[in-house]
Amino acid sequence: MKLARKITLALTLLAIVVIAVLEVFEVRRELARSELDMRHDHRLLGHTLAGSIGKAWSQAGEQEALMLLDQANRFQDQIHLRWVWLDAGSARSLPSDMPPGLLTALRSGRDSWRVDASVTPGVLYTYMPVLVGGRLGAIELSESLIQQQQHLRTAVVGATVATGVIAVAFLMAAMAMGRRLVGYPVQQLVDLAHRIGEGNLEARVQLHQKDELSTLGTAMNRMGEMLQKAREDIAVEMAGRLAALEHLRHADRLNTVGKLASGVAHELGTPLNVVLGRSKMISSGEAEGDEVRECAQIISQQAQHMTHIIRQLLDFARRRPPERAPEDLGQLTARTLSLLRPLAAKRGVNLLSEVPEAWVLEVDAGQLQQVLTNLVVNGVQASKPSTTVRIRAADVRATPPPDVGGPEAEWTRLEVEDEGEGIAPDVLPHIFEPFFTTKDVGEGTGLGLAVSYGLVRDHGGWIDVRSEQGRGSCFSIYLPKARPQQPGEQGTGP
Repeated sequence: MKLARKITLALTLLAIVVIAVLEVFEVRRELARSELDMRHDHRLLGHTLAGSIGKAWSQAGEQEALMLLDQANRFQDQIHLRWVWLDAGSARSLPSDMPPGLLTALRSGRDSWRVDASVTPGVLYTYMPVLVGGRLGAIELSESLIQQQQHLRTAVVGATVATGVIAVAFLMAAMAMGRRLVGYPVQQLVDLAHRIGEGNLEARVQLHQKDELSTLGTAMNRMGEMLQKAREDIAVEMAGRLAALEHLRHADRLNTVGKLASGVAHELGTPLNVVLGRSKMISSGEAEGDEVRECAQIISQQAQHMTHIIRQLLDFARRRPPERAPEDLGQLTARTLSLLRPLAAKRGVNLLSEVPEAWVLEVDAGQLQQVLTNLVVNGVQASKPSTTVRIRAADVRATPPPDVGGPEAEWTRLEVEDEGEGIAPDVLPHIFEPFFTTKDVGEGTGLGLAVSYGLVRDHGGWIDVRSEQGRGSCFSIYLPKARPQQPGEQGTGP
């Protein structure tokens, strides 16, 4: 039920109660006034008859006086007149159930009255004492209360009708005022709250009244302005953070490219020597006939090989926005290890991929390659000569950590395991912090693991690590088997 309707009903009920109470008091007052008027009429008639009866009794005797009383009865039919003696033993004596107090008052010369409720709807008795011939009697006036009851019924019906009419009129007026003063403003405030909740922070409300609802509307308008400003500030700050994050990731990528440069340079040395030697053979005339064609083919093959190596390095270093697409993890892992083998060979470390081909996952290939490159490079730098850095893959059920959240589900796990010295327990909690590194100056920026963790989180997953000093470390990359829906994206039907 709406607030305006509740207020209207509450006020209407209150008005009905107040009017009903006032009408009850009015009916009671009218009833008391009617009873007082009846008693007054009885006393007036009784005093008039008492003088006449006493005078007739003394001048003409009892018979004449009682005849005069009977004549008075015939002239009116509402009040019944009767002569009674106040002493006992007479046919015209008082009833036996007469209250003692009333009898005492009559014998002292005071008129009295009583109501006999044993007869429906009741009878009013009034007694006017009269002293005749030294004997005390009284004129009894009795009147049925039926007219008073009818008057009471008429008053109650009139009061009920008046209360109903007033209540209906009050209800209609209260509903109109409640809708105008409460219902319409509250509905405007509710609509404003809905629009703000839907993201329309430019919505405003104008209440042309001076009360608490207008104050609330002003406060909600102010809240919308503050939320809009906060959203704009957040958008600017988020854009700055994303740009800074992208710069950090690109810096980490370039740092990794720098580490790979020496290995790539060494890798380019052999084909360059072959190209140089073959070109000298052609220019000096050592190669003749078919041997010239063979030297040209060898030079072309080595040039293509060097071009492939350089393109791989440039593709790795190039900045581009993240794009998810189905990717073969086996091929991605092979390409990554192929790029890193010159660096690993300089340290005498073997690289081994145990990821089968045709294992497809929807990821950003460049970002996942950067993650694998960072982890493999760290493993190579931590490993001793003649050891192996392995990459494995498996489908597992796992529960995400608290910072990721979510129930237990199916995940694809990529593991990068080395046989190095391991990570100290006091260092392990800090390895994903930006700019944290245990390497010597010039060997690391402390960004690799932090950037890698951020890239995996962007994919809806996380990185876990277990390490034992003296036996190596294993970094586990957990990726969702289905692409997580991003905020603002809409699901597609089958």
